[in-house]
Amino acid sequence: MIKKKILAGMLSAVLVLTTNVGFASADTDKFTDINGHWGQSIINEAASLGIVGGYPEGNFLPDNLMKREEFYKLIVNVLTVKPDTANTAVSFKDVDPIEWYVPTIKTAVAAGITKGYEDGAFGVGQMISRQEAAKVVASVISTENLDTSKNASTAKDAAIIGEWALPYVNIMFQKGYMQGDNEGNFRPTMALTRAEAATLLLNVKKKETVIKGPGATGVTPAPETTTPTGTAGCQRAHSVTAGAFTVGTGTAKDPYEVSTEAQLNHIRIHMSEGGYYKLTKDIKITSDFATTVPNTSTSAPNWSEGNFEPIGTEDNPFVGNFDGNSHSISGLNITGTVKGSTELGNIAGHAGLFGYVDSKSTIDGLTIEKSTIKGSAYVGGIVGYNKGSITNCVLGSDSTVTGQSNVGGIVGYSKQNIKSNINKGTVEGTSTNTGGIVGTMDVEGDALYSCVNKGTVKGKSKTGGVVGYIAASSATVNIEKCSNAGKVSSSANFAGGVAGQVDGSSYGVYITDCYNTGELSGEGANGGVIGYAKGDRTKISDCYNTGEINGKNSGGIVGSNEGDIEKCYNKGKIIADTEAGGIVAYQNTGEGRIQKCYNDGNVTANSNAGGIAGLSKDKIFNCYNTGTIKATNSAGGLTGLNYAPIQRSYNAGEVKGSNGIGSLTGRNRAKLTNCFWLTGTCDTDIGAEDSGSSKSIVMKLSKEQLSGQVKVKLDDGFQLLTNYLNNKDTSKVWEYTYRIEEAATSESSSVISDGGGVVPPISISTTDEKGNVISPSDLNSGYIYPSLIDLKR
Repeated sequence: MIKKKILAGMLSAVLVLTTNVGFASADTDKFTDINGHWGQSIINEAASLGIVGGYPEGNFLPDNLMKREEFYKLIVNVLTVKPDTANTAVSFKDVDPIEWYVPTIKTAVAAGITKGYEDGAFGVGQMISRQEAAKVVASVISTENLDTSKNASTAKDAAIIGEWALPYVNIMFQKGYMQGDNEGNFRPTMALTRAEAATLLLNVKKKETVIKGPGATGVTPAPETTTPTGTAGCQRAHSVTAGAFTVGTGTAKDPYEVSTEAQLNHIRIHMSEGGYYKLTKDIKITSDFATTVPNTSTSAPNWSEGNFEPIGTEDNPFVGNFDGNSHSISGLNITGTVKGSTELGNIAGHAGLFGYVDSKSTIDGLTIEKSTIKGSAYVGGIVGYNKGSITNCVLGSDSTVTGQSNVGGIVGYSKQNIKSNINKGTVEGTSTNTGGIVGTMDVEGDALYSCVNKGTVKGKSKTGGVVGYIAASSATVNIEKCSNAGKVSSSANFAGGVAGQVDGSSYGVYITDCYNTGELSGEGANGGVIGYAKGDRTKISDCYNTGEINGKNSGGIVGSNEGDIEKCYNKGKIIADTEAGGIVAYQNTGEGRIQKCYNDGNVTANSNAGGIAGLSKDKIFNCYNTGTIKATNSAGGLTGLNYAPIQRSYNAGEVKGSNGIGSLTGRNRAKLTNCFWLTGTCDTDIGAEDSGSSKSIVMKLSKEQLSGQVKVKLDDGFQLLTNYLNNKDTSKVWEYTYRIEEAATSESSSVISDGGGVVPPISISTTDEKGNVISPSDLNSGYIYPSLIDLKR
């Protein structure tokens, strides 16, 4: 085969080549086919410098497209430092060992310029694209004297530049070697012509002092310890192939732009500098960035089982500001081991995209997709151990986070507030403190705000859709507007739609405007909002549940309650072995209370089922039930087994069972005051009365009396029921309302609503008994049972 004397080519990039650099014209043309061509003088000068050559017939063929092996021949021609290829083997499946291009490819491989394609081919005979050419050239030149005000984002077609090529194309722009065409397009996937290749490489040859591949010897690179200043500094200290940033200066106004997996990994080189980083594209991890196995004499984690090592450690945390810019990172496989036997085995901890984040750091707007993260303690999709601010982050539905203790879909353990984060993936902890968003919170003030779980959360003890465990150890803590729509389960105690356990023993923990619509199940005490509300300084208000709660003990709002619950409601199905309640499964410290709450869901247990509480040793007042309550033993419209006062409350839901079945309480050992029950709900108000049981104004009512159409007559005469429910010494709590019905003319049209049963209007002539005034317009209205004035629905 005749060996070609000259080849031309160019790297792929989205911008066109510059042609405005002056070239000295050769005295005579070396080639017969370039007269009058725009590149005539350029091609002649490039040939005179040994960069390009022609064909034996004397032609250059300037407009022909350049093949990959031809372009690499030109690159080898311009190298000023060439590697020793004596021991270099070439194993590309499409390279013929007797062809002319073999020495060229050996040089390119030894210099670190090429590794070929993923399928094992070099690409012999294929045309080289502009973005491929850009990568080759940017890999062999210095990154000094960059004009960082320029980058490929100015090209109209920048969006189609390959993620792998973008940093190199940026260098071509910053060096002035390539640019957009007359229409502002870079044309990254278009093939390079031989004339364009000559232009590009002549520019490089004349302007660069040192031209060498990243694997070549002969030039001492800048040390890795050099602290870079801005993009140019980063590129002076680190090679582009190692992920050096090519756009941005690392400041708040001009952050480093992260567009490739190598640049994402490169953040760890700068992670102590407090810089600013901005993701400009979705990134997929396709390379293995965790290949180093620690020395056997150290106890450092070995992350080589996965493809990515967490950024930041306890000794050297990430200090910086990462803006995900609503982009995603996918393909992460983070898993590590440690030497020797530890309390949690040999699995490494502090696992996540970021292993340990400093208090001066922020992470915002990042999504993790199709990734697997495994660890022991402190494991999270975004951060393992967090001291910074984490906002607007998402764990995608195809991602999994697994660990032992302090495991979260977003953060494993956090000492700073977390806001507006979402988990859609699968989170699993085998020990304690597992949450869809965060495993453990150790923070003061506004800890969790507007966080949502939509994924699957599995844990052992203290498992929550949003947070596994949170305690107020030194100041009050707030959880607000958080919710669960996913599936939460535990194999031990305390599972909650929002939190597995909160601890308000020392300082207040306030849970406000939170709700659950998902499914909870477990072997212990489960609550739609909180599994275990510990401490009398825990306050839960304006929360609700509509999901199904199933466990050993189940409550619509709380499983085990020691705090105050106010203005909450349940409409979900509650099922338990023992202690099932529409609001709480059980409360047995005598320090908490439930007020201004209602249940409209069905509650079922083998024993101790109640519309408000399954078992209660704490005060209940201003509550009502309209749901169906069922238990073999001790079932009540308000409580199953009751040890504490119940005041100003009523039941309008059916109660079913065999032993100790009452419309108000199944089994009672305390005083009931101003409590009412609807006829037909049960045969009696209290199923079984033990020592301490007593009643004051406890009365069975008709639908008309309960809805306020007929007054209730007691010792002080005829009064509306709300007069007995509202405490004269406090502000008004109860009210009557009605809604328009298409036809509310018969009892058969009754339906259930938030306030109870809707009752058709009636007209009573007896002045003393008449309740709400019936006007002709009211005849198409439906009166409902007393409702709570300030309860959100």
